[in-house]
Amino acid sequence: MSMECEVPTFNNNIIQVNFIHNRTISGCISPDTIQFNGEISDIQVTDQDIQDLNYGAVQRVSSKFSILFQNTGIEIIREGAFLDLLKLYKIIFWNNKLFWISENAFQDLPSLTEVRVAMNNITDVSPRAFNNLPNLTEVSLAENKLENFDQSWFYKTPVLQVLNLKKNRLRKIPRAAFINLPSIKILRLQRNKIEFIHKDAFIGLRNLITLFMANNKLKSFDFNLYTSSKSVRVLIPNNNITYISDEVLNAIGPQLSELDITENPLQCACLDKIIQWSGAFNINVPQWIFPKVGGPVCIVPKTKPSECLARSDDDFPEGIWDSFALEFARVV
Repeated sequence: MSMECEVPTFNNNIIQVNFIHNRTISGCISPDTIQFNGEISDIQVTDQDIQDLNYGAVQRVSSKFSILFQNTGIEIIREGAFLDLLKLYKIIFWNNKLFWISENAFQDLPSLTEVRVAMNNITDVSPRAFNNLPNLTEVSLAENKLENFDQSWFYKTPVLQVLNLKKNRLRKIPRAAFINLPSIKILRLQRNKIEFIHKDAFIGLRNLITLFMANNKLKSFDFNLYTSSKSVRVLIPNNNITYISDEVLNAIGPQLSELDITENPLQCACLDKIIQWSGAFNINVPQWIFPKVGGPVCIVPKTKPSECLARSDDDFPEGIWDSFALEFARVV
């Protein structure tokens, strides 16, 4: 066992190399334990009993390869778990028991382009967990239990373009939440519990193309976009939005190419205003061709129904929120 493998991760576990070759390993995954003749392109660890990925758990594989951990019971990824892997380009953790990602868990991997850590129990990620990854373009932390996002998780990741935080427990997006990640093009925040987005939450995202916020708890929104061209798609169906002010619409209009607000209980006067505004700014505002049978397209408040105003819940008919609830929530 090498010095980097002093704290064993594996104990007579079976791994699969290049989809067809099974190996039983102990200690760590390395050329010495794999004993495979030829170039390694893929490693899969599935349906095994593993608790933590310790320092040097995967090390010194010199070829270009990807690695998958699925249904393994892994709870923690510790510092330096991936060591001396110059050509490792993809890491996937799917349906494990992860609840913690340590500082430097993913570090100094010059060819790494994608990390997917989905369908786990992650509640926290240490600062600089994703450290010195010059070619990392996509990270997914979807379907976990994160209540907060902190851009300090990422350090020296200059080209991150896709960040997926879908289906967590986020409740708010604070000011400048992504200011140190200016390369992001696609940001997935749907299926959280977001009630508040700061006006300057997305400052610094000059390359943003698509912002997914479906299936949250927004009742209104007031945020700026910072791209220099008319290219951004903002998708916020199935929230609780009743009102969008003229100031907000006019502020984001020059940057928007599409605004999806379907399945929101918008006041009818607000919906009419948005449709007129979309024509003036040449913005695509999708509408259901076949609305849910019996379901309302917009709502009429009790007072001043012809005006689009910020209102309290008391000004809407009782039970109107339930009328807009999806029986089968769309996946976006």
